[in-house]
Amino acid sequence: MRTMGAVDCDEYGVWPLIADDLSSRLPLKNLQWQPSSQRSPRFIHSLEADLKRFSFDQTPQLLSTMQTNYLNLYFVACEDNEIYKNKVKKQIKQWVDFITTKKNQEWMVVYVAGQDAKKSNNYLGLKTTVFDKIRTDFNQGKQERCAYIRIHDADGPTSEYWVAFLDKMKEYILSSFDMHVLQAQEDTRRLDMQRHMPGWNYCTFFILKEGLAQAFEIMTLYEDALIQYDELEASFFQVLRDKALAWFGHFGGTDPGDDSGNILDFKRKDYRDLINKNSISVFDFRSYLFARQCRMLLKLQRVIEVCDRAQLFITNFVPSIRENANQLVDGFLESWVFSACMNVVNECEPISPQLIAMDSGFIKPYSAVKSDLLLTARRQLDRLGIKHQCLPNTVPFSIYLDGKHVHKKSAQKEEPAKENITNQNLLEAIDSIDAFDKMYKALSSRAIKGYDVSSRPRAALSVHGDIAALRYARGNYEESVDIFEPMIKQYDQEEWWSIENSLLIKCADSQKRLGKINHYVESVLTLLKNSSHLSKEEALFYTDQLLENVLQLDQDVCRQFTPMFSIAVISIIDDATVKSTSVEICIDSHLPKNLEFDGLRLCLIGNAPEQIWFSVEHQELHPGKNTFYLTSQTSTCGNYVVEMCEMAIGRLLFYHNFMNVGQRKRIVRLNHDQQQLYATVQQPNEVCLGERPKFLVTLRSGIAPISNGKLLLEPQTEGLNIIKSEKVRGHLRSTKDGKEVLQDLELETLETGEIIIPDCDANQVLELFVTYQGPYTEYDYKIKTTVSYTTETKERRFISADVVHIIEPLTVTESSIFRETCVFLKVELSCNGKWPVRILGSNLCPSKTYAIERHPETDQWDLTLFPKQVATFVYRLVKRDPSDNEREHLKSKVQFTVNYRTVKNEVETSLEAMLRHKLEEHHLGQHSAYVFLQVQEKFLQSVDYASYGLTDVVHLDNFDAELCESFLLHRDLKTKVQLLDLIEEFFEKHEAITVHTIKEKTPSATVNAVSFLLDVPTSKILHTAELVLSVDKDLLVSEACPCVLRIKQSMYWTANTNDSKPQEDFLYTIDVDYDNWLLSGKKRLRFTSKPGEVVEFSLSLVPLKTGNLLLPSVRVSAVSSNVFSATVYVNSAQQILVKPKSTTATFFIEQQQRFLQPQTVPAFTSSPERPMASPDGSHQNNHLG
Repeated sequence: MRTMGAVDCDEYGVWPLIADDLSSRLPLKNLQWQPSSQRSPRFIHSLEADLKRFSFDQTPQLLSTMQTNYLNLYFVACEDNEIYKNKVKKQIKQWVDFITTKKNQEWMVVYVAGQDAKKSNNYLGLKTTVFDKIRTDFNQGKQERCAYIRIHDADGPTSEYWVAFLDKMKEYILSSFDMHVLQAQEDTRRLDMQRHMPGWNYCTFFILKEGLAQAFEIMTLYEDALIQYDELEASFFQVLRDKALAWFGHFGGTDPGDDSGNILDFKRKDYRDLINKNSISVFDFRSYLFARQCRMLLKLQRVIEVCDRAQLFITNFVPSIRENANQLVDGFLESWVFSACMNVVNECEPISPQLIAMDSGFIKPYSAVKSDLLLTARRQLDRLGIKHQCLPNTVPFSIYLDGKHVHKKSAQKEEPAKENITNQNLLEAIDSIDAFDKMYKALSSRAIKGYDVSSRPRAALSVHGDIAALRYARGNYEESVDIFEPMIKQYDQEEWWSIENSLLIKCADSQKRLGKINHYVESVLTLLKNSSHLSKEEALFYTDQLLENVLQLDQDVCRQFTPMFSIAVISIIDDATVKSTSVEICIDSHLPKNLEFDGLRLCLIGNAPEQIWFSVEHQELHPGKNTFYLTSQTSTCGNYVVEMCEMAIGRLLFYHNFMNVGQRKRIVRLNHDQQQLYATVQQPNEVCLGERPKFLVTLRSGIAPISNGKLLLEPQTEGLNIIKSEKVRGHLRSTKDGKEVLQDLELETLETGEIIIPDCDANQVLELFVTYQGPYTEYDYKIKTTVSYTTETKERRFISADVVHIIEPLTVTESSIFRETCVFLKVELSCNGKWPVRILGSNLCPSKTYAIERHPETDQWDLTLFPKQVATFVYRLVKRDPSDNEREHLKSKVQFTVNYRTVKNEVETSLEAMLRHKLEEHHLGQHSAYVFLQVQEKFLQSVDYASYGLTDVVHLDNFDAELCESFLLHRDLKTKVQLLDLIEEFFEKHEAITVHTIKEKTPSATVNAVSFLLDVPTSKILHTAELVLSVDKDLLVSEACPCVLRIKQSMYWTANTNDSKPQEDFLYTIDVDYDNWLLSGKKRLRFTSKPGEVVEFSLSLVPLKTGNLLLPSVRVSAVSSNVFSATVYVNSAQQILVKPKSTTATFFIEQQQRFLQPQTVPAFTSSPERPMASPDGSHQNNHLG
């Protein structure tokens, strides 16, 4: 290492006295250089100084050598002024004159005093010391050129003399260095500008510029020195591009040891002398320049950059070496690259622990670049191993072979390779297989360790593969498999498709040799996955191997479809051409041979059921595109998402997930199988209010008989419960000889809630009535229906999620009117909703107590009942004879039944039938249920059914194609377009539909019925009350009319006529309208009564108005609350004619007139009396009086 030089001149023998003191104060600390070029200041923390002896015989400095002397010191020890004057002064003057002839060097005179001497002892200027005289003689203006120190200064390191002396040294050293830098920069700039002039020499330019770099290095300014070397490298590449290499004699690399010499040793040859003589080779020049750059980086402790630059330098220099390979020894390139990589790693390793301790983040990037160099070095072993038959010429060893090398037979080796290259480690490796393997594994292990530390698993995995390949080449199959197997899994997880197939081929061969069939098949699958990188012969071979060994698997192996297979869901086929819904899928096989699979399954996910599988078994997969039709044993409907597909070949399972992240979901629409069992849940057509509600479950067997059937209903609405009972009532409908046969059944229920379904023939209908209990606030119940059964030796399932709409369109109010021998029952019907209802008929069933004597003559109605309207039905009931045998089969209450159909249901049923017929004409009937449900929801909500009930014409809204398309998204394009066109055509054709058309399209529309149990009271005591007037003539206003209130207790309604029964107390009440009548007698009176007894009460009525007046009403009630009493009032609604009096008239005249004026015109007269018929039929006229 070069250091800053200082030349001392010691003519007085004081150096031994001060040498220890000066050495203890070196190196110089904390220097700050302010460049004259106005750059930012540079801080020099420590600067070594090398003191040399002065001689007047020094030779001039050559251009090839750099200036290292920046300061000249002259040590003088003299205390006698006369001696100084006569001798010392001349000697100093001679020395100064000599030093000033040197360029860019500073000087200083150092006066060395004794230990106890003082710097100055002059008093009032009477006497001066020798030091004072020296300062006077040699200081140049304000520039202090003299320093004062003492031998063995008692003040020690803090001595002010020594501190001042060292500060002066720093100042003059930096001053000399600054002048040198300025001069060198100016000379370099001038020479660089002459680059294109004749006679310009790059080597001269290099020596001059490197002198500046070394000056920076001496001053420990390594960053600035590195900049100079980088600029020199850039200028060299410029010369290289200009092809002006006349200053370089040849490429080089032919000297002994060039292939293995330390690439960082810039003293291995006298490179500067060779450069100065213009005889340096390109190889030596680039090696020297790179070594100098790395030296600066190492001084800066930038180890990572050293490794990076080394990797780049080696990589870029290899082509040049390869171009001149014919001039070099055999194996030179591999030996040089190996040696260079190991030189750099070995140089950096001792420094790295200290840097890691200083910065924990240093280890990861350093380990990465170090491992890259180790791997580059190890790859040279691959090349040498193939050349010298230590390794087979196969991948991965042959990857980095340039292709020009051919294996030499051992018999043809005329001279061993170890005589060509000089790297002893490589010579030992290629001479012994064991040594070769040991070095190969050691370098690979070091690289793997570094990659692991630097978190580069893929690079580590690749090196693992090289070790595995080496063990495979040596026949260590067990060890190679232990490395290969986790590698394959890792590559598969990380989807590193560029994995070398050669490693997998070796892994597969090792596994096959070891008998690991499961792992062998996995390796073969991985190879086939990368079949695009295999030859046709290899692809055929491994396909055969897969087919031969797949049946020998003893555990499941799963692989994705891609890239061996591509799969796509094409369409759903559910028309009448198929027995069961099919899913059409297309599989594109990239294998070169046919492949027979055991099963292919497609999974769809939705709501009910959550999963449904479509499958096909034992088919052959040909190379290229294959179409398969998958069917399911489960019939369901709804929108489903395609989730995954599985293909099984023995225990080998290929799968594809359609719901991977970033992949668009495929949604398909499924319809129930048209030709298989079909079940619906709805409200029964006949509903009896007052009884437990029931669901009507209808099962249609389909085109084939069914057996072993079970029905399970699962409520999906909160609060809804299916009432479990041992027996479930139902009936089976079938057709025999063209006639419908109805068979009543009672079906058993299992503990699980499943209902056992009887065996059914084809096209039979089974109807079940299942009792439930649900919240009264809900009118829409969601229920899941599952039917499992066997048909055609196959077990199938039907699953559906139905929404059952519970409607009560009518309400009933009833009232009872008792008479002596009958009861009149009045029933009033009204709409319970906003839609009109068509009343199609009514019926009243008798009870155990009452028989129906008379009822409305018309049984079939066609009455449209609108909201807020009332329809009245009146029935006459009589008591049933206790001995009547029919009583046992009758209910305790009368049952009123109404047959009806809501106009909404009438219209929707007709529209559904018409739409279904239109779709069936185009073989799209399987979509009718879903399409009408959507049309009902999207288009029929705004239909004015009240207007239809009035005008018998229903108007449909305008067709909205965009709205219609929204619910047809999940079918294939062809079906979607067809359905859209048909729906649009349907709306255009049926914009207005008459009631005649509706009835024509649905002649056998369903008639609903609702039954009400009416509680008609049974009266035990009935009184007949009659008000008998006792006058034979017309009543006159204000005249009293005697009356008799006759009350009789009926015996018809009395259950027990035993006379010994005690009489009951009753109370009659006369309700009098005092605006019309005055009552004379008891308005309310308590009396006793028994069956058949008549009681009379005398009363008088006085009419207060003329005209037809209603007689007061009479009520009879029981005193006891436990006795039910009813009254039949004979005179109910009877009117009596009251006439005015006509005999006299009274007039009031003013009291002042005491006389009565003659009456010419009466002021008031009554109207002439109308003749009334006399009892004998004659008429009586009344006249005015």
